[in-house]
Amino acid sequence: SIFLMILLLVLTSTSNAQQWSAIKSYKGEELKKIAMPLGGIGTGSVSIGGRGDLKDWEIVNQGALGWKPVFNSSFSSINIAPFFAIHTRDHKNNTQIRLLEGPLSDENLQGDWGSNELNSGFPRFDEGEFKSAYPLAQIQLKSEQSPIKVSLNAFNPMIPGDTKNSSIPVAVLKYVVHNRTAEELEITVCGVIPNFIGTDGWGGSSSGNKNTFRSQNGISGVYMENVNKDTISGKWGTMALVTPANEGVSYRTQWKSDLRWSGSLIDFWDDLNDDGRLSDRTEGGKTYPGNKPATLAITDNIPAFEKKEFVFILTWNFPYRVGWESQPGVDHEIIKNHYATVYKDAWDVALDVNERYEYLESKTLEFVKAFTSADIPNILKEAALYNVANLRSQTVFRDQDGYTFGWEGTGSVQGTTLNPKGARSGWGFGSCTHVWNYEVTTPFLFGDVAMSMREVEFKYATNPKTGMMAHRVRIPVKTAVQKTKSAADGQLGCIMKMYREWQLSGDNVKLKELYPFVKKALEFSWEESKWDADANGVLEGEHHNTMDVNYLGPNPQMSTWYLGALLSGEKMALAMNDKGFAKKCRAMFKNGSQWVDDNLFNGKYYIQKLPKPVDYQVGEGILVDQLVGQYMAHVCGLGYLLKKENIETTLKTIRKYNWKDGFNDHLSTFRAYATGNEKGLIMGYYPEGKREARPFPYYSEVMTGFEYSTGAHMIYEGLLEQGLEIFSAVRDRYDGKKRNPFNEGEFGHRYGRAMASWSGILAYTGFEYSAVAKIMKFNAMEGNFFWSNGYAYGTVKISEHNNKYTTDITVLSGKLALKEFHFKDANTLKMNKELEINSGETYKLPLK
Repeated sequence: SIFLMILLLVLTSTSNAQQWSAIKSYKGEELKKIAMPLGGIGTGSVSIGGRGDLKDWEIVNQGALGWKPVFNSSFSSINIAPFFAIHTRDHKNNTQIRLLEGPLSDENLQGDWGSNELNSGFPRFDEGEFKSAYPLAQIQLKSEQSPIKVSLNAFNPMIPGDTKNSSIPVAVLKYVVHNRTAEELEITVCGVIPNFIGTDGWGGSSSGNKNTFRSQNGISGVYMENVNKDTISGKWGTMALVTPANEGVSYRTQWKSDLRWSGSLIDFWDDLNDDGRLSDRTEGGKTYPGNKPATLAITDNIPAFEKKEFVFILTWNFPYRVGWESQPGVDHEIIKNHYATVYKDAWDVALDVNERYEYLESKTLEFVKAFTSADIPNILKEAALYNVANLRSQTVFRDQDGYTFGWEGTGSVQGTTLNPKGARSGWGFGSCTHVWNYEVTTPFLFGDVAMSMREVEFKYATNPKTGMMAHRVRIPVKTAVQKTKSAADGQLGCIMKMYREWQLSGDNVKLKELYPFVKKALEFSWEESKWDADANGVLEGEHHNTMDVNYLGPNPQMSTWYLGALLSGEKMALAMNDKGFAKKCRAMFKNGSQWVDDNLFNGKYYIQKLPKPVDYQVGEGILVDQLVGQYMAHVCGLGYLLKKENIETTLKTIRKYNWKDGFNDHLSTFRAYATGNEKGLIMGYYPEGKREARPFPYYSEVMTGFEYSTGAHMIYEGLLEQGLEIFSAVRDRYDGKKRNPFNEGEFGHRYGRAMASWSGILAYTGFEYSAVAKIMKFNAMEGNFFWSNGYAYGTVKISEHNNKYTTDITVLSGKLALKEFHFKDANTLKMNKELEINSGETYKLPLK
């Protein structure tokens, strides 16, 4: 009301303070497993290791966890992996060269010929510490014997709502060197990256590689290409290692390879140590065979007790990928990566990044600072932010039209303990609907990416006649014949997600375009599939699902997805003025909801009603995500699907029986994602005498996506302590010592379902936003909170003074339309006209 509201516009300028925020710090043994991906959405990545090394080179259109490209350019030489080193010289001409890495761990030091750890013979720093808040990594390096200490600040641009600038194939490495002495030092920082174009960790040849030094528009560096490869091969592309430094740049386009017994390494080392500058090895135009390392150095003087930055920009462009590598029975089609339609080659990427470097870094830092400063438990921030890395890994790619696709997870060149010979670059092709249903990171950070996935699901993967949605999509989507069967939870969840994407975007045009497919997909539940043959809102027929089996008979897991889809269908039908269908959906929802509460709830939890004995079912087991549709309904702002009191009782039952304080006394019959004294929430628990002889396959495991969705649901229902404990248990398992904090796996690495972790932020803050109704909600009375709707992001600060509340709504990127603001206990502020808050603006609103 205009009488209850005073509106004050405060224009605030975006802070340019270059503060590198961190959520967590790792030291010692905790550094062993760390590998944080650097890259853009759909571009692949290279990871920065806990000690500062570059590892997991997955930029060549393939998952290749564990791969480091190497070069061995002379007889009887040890393989050398990519590295950065620093040369120091004081006024007495004392010199040192050290690898810009911390100490080695002891797990890979014994092999047939000494250490199996690459570059292990190089001098390095004695101490290392890794601080991170994705996509920022800060590696602190120091040694008592060194006159300097170094901070490697590594990042890639990431700005919520800005998909373009978050999809750049780049890794920025900024070495901040501190002079610890009372005299000036001459410093050279040198990077060595082998030109491996033509290989991808799985095979290929780098024959025909060529390196060229270039200097243009403020950058200097080495451009890497392969003149022999087929330009539409998935292994073909370009790379560049450049610096914006204007002076003190030296380089090599190749190393000598006609020197025996590691002579090429000695030649490099002596050259750098002589005067801190590199001399190219191109005497007489000679070209040496072998995998040519691009080598770039920056030399500068640092006064006593001062510091300077040495910036390197690594870019790549591998334009073409070969479809789904494991897509069965299909001739593999060539797909052009979307980022390759933006940039013509890696040099083009480097020019763009350098031109906008300050903006890209400052906006990334601004986002991370806003997020990490929020009054939200640190464990929720850690889980949410670290799993965003999955979007930058080879788990996700985008085609030339901007459509987004996802594996379930990526592969490892080391293979798998289940099937060592069955290693592959990706696991679970086809943007598997029932896996990707759980994640909520993409829609709330990059709404257009999420919407593109909905368009693929409905416009291309849904049969317009029958309404059946292929749960694994074949590509290219515009021409491929979709043959895979439907999964009930996948198809129904996609309907809920379409409602969510419509609400977050306010895109009525896109809803109108896709609504006929959405309607047909929902009708499939009772017409073609016979999942609900009598159309009474209860799934009784046989249906495939995320447990990779077919369920038979009503069960809560599928029922909640169905109820959420019916409610979503009703709301979208009303928006499309399809009143008859909306009425049908509402009637089926009401009947189905009542039936499930009356027939599946046993007083403690919900069970599956089996019409006959059959293997691989849940039965009367306590399923961890039996309320998964309700979890998603909360995320979507749909309200309750079943009785609130039954839901709360069920979650308490799950916490009591599915929780494990340790796994030394637990049999995991298939895969082990938790061992020893670790904690976690297992998929299924069977009360004594209730287990089927052959229960559903994954009943004895823990998997992080299911744990996050259940933990977040507990937080939504007010079970905050229990929910936080689940999030903590997961992150304690991924502690850097035992597992990589940036790689929560399931069926492959960096698993799509793990991005359910963002739901912890949503549950804790109660954040909802509808761009359709232009309403923002927070379940809070006081505090400073972060919000992001996939198209804009910012902060909300709610303050109280003398029982009067005010809120400052700040937009840091994008713009926000607003008519109502809701906060705790149903308090609502209605505005007399629609507000439009632009980037850099803050509105102060009185709430009570």
